[in-house]
Amino acid sequence: MPKSRVRGGKKSHKKRIQKRNQNIASQQNRIQKLWEQELENRMKELKMTGETENQEIDTSEPLDIKV
Repeated sequence: MPKSRVRGGKKSHKKRIQKRNQNIASQQNRIQKLWEQELENRMKELKMTGETENQEIDTSEPLDIKV
């Protein structure tokens, strides 16, 4: 007997894949929001210090985002 029949067939497989894709999309959205929030916070910090006019931003340093 094929493995797909043991696990419920095509319908349940489709349901599992749909759930997996939904989880991946929600994780990507959450990480994107965290990234944008961290970027806004850094920009606010730089604007507060007034160093944005003559300073180059170092993009080689990774952002510290905790998931």
